[in-house]
Amino acid sequence: MWDRLIHPRMLATDFSDLSDFFPSLCTIQEAAVAENTYGEDVFTWGDKAGHVDLPCTIAPVELQIRDKGEKKKEYGTYAIQAHHVTIAGHYPDIQEKMRAVVNGTAYDILLAEWDSQSETTRLACRLLT
Repeated sequence: MWDRLIHPRMLATDFSDLSDFFPSLCTIQEAAVAENTYGEDVFTWGDKAGHVDLPCTIAPVELQIRDKGEKKKEYGTYAIQAHHVTIAGHYPDIQEKMRAVVNGTAYDILLAEWDSQSETTRLACRLLT
């Protein structure tokens, strides 16, 4: 009897091709923060070592985030969209202050969680457009 939904050997990169399950690639980035001449924070994003081109899948979801939806401001209108990014593998050092770049689009990480068998990592993310 199996006690897992996904068998660990199925996620081994040398065992099978997972492109049908995880068709996209995700890179996790961290920010270095510096101040400009006006005292504002300036973020410079860089790839986190060991977290580049990870097989993943991404899907839009309905998350209960405070600022979800379309917002109108004096400088323009922007929209906040929620997504789940599921990464093949256990990455416990991913934190909410990082971002996930999937297929060239950067998503702010709101929450990182792992399955009970430590085989996949799921990120609740938001995209500002």
